[in-house]
Amino acid sequence: GPSRDGAYIIGLSLQGASWDVNGAQIEKSKPKEMFCPMPVINVKAVTKEKANVGGIYHCPTYMTEQRGPTWYFNAQLKTTSPPARWTLAGVALIGDVA
Repeated sequence: GPSRDGAYIIGLSLQGASWDVNGAQIEKSKPKEMFCPMPVINVKAVTKEKANVGGIYHCPTYMTEQRGPTWYFNAQLKTTSPPARWTLAGVALIGDVA
């Protein structure tokens, strides 16, 4: 059924990292893997206070690989690594992968 407090989206790909489906968290990308397809994501708005919790990478989400002006929002992805690792690696979610 529909999401009670957000919207389900499909079709995003993770660039610069992989998604561990079983652990439901971000992990190091596999060799020669440019993009990792993401499962269905429940997107919902949260206050800034609720967004600032540990073990979360605030992953920028863009319409295209061009990034920049195509930014949508920051997705909160669970991580066991320090979030700075993913920031330094330039990890992002991309909507339209060519």
